[in-house]
Amino acid sequence: MATAKPSKTTPQPQALPSIRRQPSQARAQQTMQTLFKAAAQILDKEGEAGLTTNKVAAAAGFSIGTLYQYFPSKEVLVRAMAAKGQDMVLQALEQYLAALELRPDVAQMDPQDFLRQAMKILLQGFATGKGFSQSLIRLGWLMEQPQETASVVRQVADRLAIFFERINHPALKSPSPAQLFVLSRSVIGTLRSASLEKSPLLGSAALEDALVQVAWALLARK
Repeated sequence: MATAKPSKTTPQPQALPSIRRQPSQARAQQTMQTLFKAAAQILDKEGEAGLTTNKVAAAAGFSIGTLYQYFPSKEVLVRAMAAKGQDMVLQALEQYLAALELRPDVAQMDPQDFLRQAMKILLQGFATGKGFSQSLIRLGWLMEQPQETASVVRQVADRLAIFFERINHPALKSPSPAQLFVLSRSVIGTLRSASLEKSPLLGSAALEDALVQVAWALLARK
């Protein structure tokens, strides 16, 4: 594994895709959050076919012109919401891993326990829904831009590489770049497929267990 470490470990928020007006003030941020909430509610109640910019603007209490100041189309709105959701996942993972790194007893902890908790964060953020609903996550995957997904997966892999090196757990090895590549793409690829397929495994203990087993197989010292 490469020994060079990035100077910053906190994931940087992804730029919202193709938004006409970047929010810089608190009022603009609040407007966007209100639009996001309205869109999520419509999507949950009426499905993708019922989601229109006119409905979102009306439900949020804004004119359609106000919505178009930020989002020129429904697709841009959904992708912006998906990007926000991805940032939330990366931030939650960062907070969890950073807290573990500061624990003096981390080397004595059961590694499968903290692997499971990290997996829960990824599951909730990329498949089962936390902050945004399963229906929105699925629509985000349907409209994904491959380069944006690749960037998120790389950030997950890079942060995990730093984490495993820092904790130096006796039961875990520092994975090679190839092992981290396989692990990160296997996990997020599985979550993407489960979301798109509306798999009944979503939210099940069986899926969570299987993902932890994959991680353990690649990371455990033999």
